[in-house]
Amino acid sequence: MARTARQTMNALRRPASIYLHSTQELVAQVESTAAVVDKKRRAKGHSVLRRKPTLHPVARAQSGSTIELTPWQVLHALARGYVLSGQGMGHGLAEHWLSLKFCEALDGNRARAMDLTERGRTPESWYKGMQARELAVGFGLAAAEHIVQQRYPGHIISVVDTGTVLRAGWPPNVSQRSKSSRPRPDYILEAWKPGEPSKITFVACRGNHQQPSKRGGKTRSTTLQQLIKGAELTEGMQIGDWNTAASLMLSTELIGQGGIVVNVIESPGDAQLPLRVPGASGNADDEIRDRPGIPYPNAVQIPAREGQRAHRVDGFQVGPDDLAWFGQLLARTGAAGLTAFAGGGPNTARYLTARQGQKHYQVPIFAATSSVDDAEIYVGGVKFVGTDHVFRLGSVRVEAFSGMAENLYKLIKEGEVERYRRVAHKLSSTWGDIQKAVRRTSPFSLQPDGTVMALRILPIRGQRKS
Repeated sequence: MARTARQTMNALRRPASIYLHSTQELVAQVESTAAVVDKKRRAKGHSVLRRKPTLHPVARAQSGSTIELTPWQVLHALARGYVLSGQGMGHGLAEHWLSLKFCEALDGNRARAMDLTERGRTPESWYKGMQARELAVGFGLAAAEHIVQQRYPGHIISVVDTGTVLRAGWPPNVSQRSKSSRPRPDYILEAWKPGEPSKITFVACRGNHQQPSKRGGKTRSTTLQQLIKGAELTEGMQIGDWNTAASLMLSTELIGQGGIVVNVIESPGDAQLPLRVPGASGNADDEIRDRPGIPYPNAVQIPAREGQRAHRVDGFQVGPDDLAWFGQLLARTGAAGLTAFAGGGPNTARYLTARQGQKHYQVPIFAATSSVDDAEIYVGGVKFVGTDHVFRLGSVRVEAFSGMAENLYKLIKEGEVERYRRVAHKLSSTWGDIQKAVRRTSPFSLQPDGTVMALRILPIRGQRKS
């Protein structure tokens, strides 16, 4: 029986557990499957694809651990991940509200584990492919942020689409090429804290609908293939010396045993970006330009190891001379994502370079796809500003809101990225009480960076006059 709009809203706001699977056995299965893949490629006369040389289970995410999230928080993570990922005139609706089509797909099961609803298990193959691809971003980013947050307590995590970043430094025919021919991570997570260097983590996330094994519990082949692919994608980009950037490879099983399961392995690293000084030259408030001359062929230096001589390979390499610029680029691209999330197109344009698609946010966009930052809500005495979107759950009109705390958004609009970071960091510890209070009544997600997504049923309208 179809759920009512109120039942859907209640499901979106209820916390449920997501199971994290990360064990030495999983790593061994990935490495064993990768060896078989390599053997088949050699037999066909193909070269072996490069991937991360060292894989480990994730510390603090060993088998049996869980994280507790509401489905709405997962959709918030999905919306943040996609907000700058596309190009074109329809970016407003397509990227702000892509996540809303999954409002009726998630709920907690009897064991309070996150699971797909009956509607979410629709048999249409085209829907399943889209669902696996897109929900994998939501669950993957939510899990990755949780892991990175544990690793760097007291930091705020910014999520930046890798393709958007690369367009500023590498030729378009290289940075926009298919990931299979020019591998790169899906996202870059920047863990930042004012007065400290930012810590970088690469993330690759995939998902599948593979059915659980009747023999109970062995990780399935599709998941292993997706983790192998993640190890290839994250190897395609390097920051500083080779293999020093931490990487997370995630594969979400949407029909896992007992609920949704996020399989995750890592390649450890401790890459950091140079510390910026607010007010000094080179801070994130300063406008930057594209650096399209960064090479891709033979750009990565791999040192001598395991009997092999040092050699160079193709890849997206951020070298010592580009680290400071890259730090500015990440911070400003992150700021662009914040303004896009709140619907401020012209404010988004100021933080993007020409090659990153600045012009797409400077021109008028098509009817029904625009997002304007003229909406506001008050929660716990705090004013949040942003944009809204009205849609229907059955016959019920529902309004979604995405935006930021007004004082933080004002700083971003005025070009004060460094000051935004200082103020946001001070406020981040105060959001928890607001989050808990509001979540009892309606879907509401407030992140440490000050971004918020909320949902409410609109009052019934009076009949129209003839």
